[in-house]
Amino acid sequence: MPRIVMGNRDGAEALRQARAVLAELTDEWPDVPIVQRTIPGDDPGTLPTALLEERIGLAVGAVDRLPADLPDGVVLAAVARRQEARCALVSRNGRAFEDLEAGMRIATRAGRDEALVRALRPDLAIETLDATLDDALARLTREEVHALLLPAATLRVLDHGNRIDALLDPEVVPPAPGQGALAVLVREDDDQAAELAYTLHHRPSFDRVRAERAFAAALPDHPVGALATVSDDGDLELFGAVAAGGRILQARTSGDASEAASLGAELAQDVAAQLEALG
Repeated sequence: MPRIVMGNRDGAEALRQARAVLAELTDEWPDVPIVQRTIPGDDPGTLPTALLEERIGLAVGAVDRLPADLPDGVVLAAVARRQEARCALVSRNGRAFEDLEAGMRIATRAGRDEALVRALRPDLAIETLDATLDDALARLTREEVHALLLPAATLRVLDHGNRIDALLDPEVVPPAPGQGALAVLVREDDDQAAELAYTLHHRPSFDRVRAERAFAAALPDHPVGALATVSDDGDLELFGAVAAGGRILQARTSGDASEAASLGAELAQDVAAQLEALG
């Protein structure tokens, strides 16, 4: 077999995840030469573009960092077994999210997370994290912020799971669609890469991600959160939330996991109707 180039984003978390995937693929496919390459750039389209330009044959990345709609020619070939999907709070003195007092400073990721926290707790001073996780934790130690709100999976991947004070109820702080899941992308016409990717595939995680991404893709102009679960019997439940007008709109649906994408799109229609009613 020809050499396969596996691409990943830059950064400590992405690199650690990619190395774990590389080790698993190498064990499963010892006769296939697979090399790892870090693709610079922070845009969600970085990895899909590298695939289309044939700079890489496999792309490994966090699902919540992918574009809502993948470009033509790129497919989501596999989703590895999902890790913790919920958001986590790291705080001084072990405070819970609801116990943070008005005016306290909480740092979170830009964009979606910031918008949702502002809608949930407008009384807090929200700051955007623009540093590494170690630097953010150091700011907390120096008492420059009172709390950090981050994906629990990020803290655990980077060996800071012991710093988690609370895992937040998705109905309080909805996670990003696909949060805690790792995707493998390939070119649509690359059967060899797809066969390798399938080694990592975990179908319940894939269905959960499909439902959440379909929900987000149908609401492109709003900060959204979503979390799907799949039972042993193949029943999928999906919770979705949108920040709008200084409040959080929520909705739920359920159905067969094989209809994951349709369930996500249908739930988005319900939320869109709520948005329209807000005016």
